[in-house]
Amino acid sequence: MLAIGIALVADADDQRARINYTLHCQGCHLADAEGYENEVPRMRDFVGYFLHSGEGREFVVRVPGVATASLPDDQLAELMNWLLFTYSSHQLPDAFEPFSVDEVAALRTRIETSPQNTRTRILRDIARDLPALAVELDAPTRR
Repeated sequence: MLAIGIALVADADDQRARINYTLHCQGCHLADAEGYENEVPRMRDFVGYFLHSGEGREFVVRVPGVATASLPDDQLAELMNWLLFTYSSHQLPDAFEPFSVDEVAALRTRIETSPQNTRTRILRDIARDLPALAVELDAPTRR
């Protein structure tokens, strides 16, 4: 499935997604998607873990910075898929399916009101079945 997802995302406009990342995400998550320790979560080698649960999948679109981005739904879906494959492809589940425009449109209408608490809970739930994430969460450095 991951190969199919990569093929679908390959048809997207990578240049536009990269520009949208620069304009809408890079200010907080930095050019390399590393974020700021203990302030802005990193996406590099991490955000793909969220896609191991339905709630986690929804969460990454419902967080305020994503849900309220001044992008049309199609460009936001394109950006999310580009971001996942560019910065966190190794953490994606084998059965990952790229975000569709309709899915993004529906999810972004339900903005997450408690992102930090929800993020922690979702990651702990996923980590029960995913040892690699459990190691990440227990590491004394970046979370």
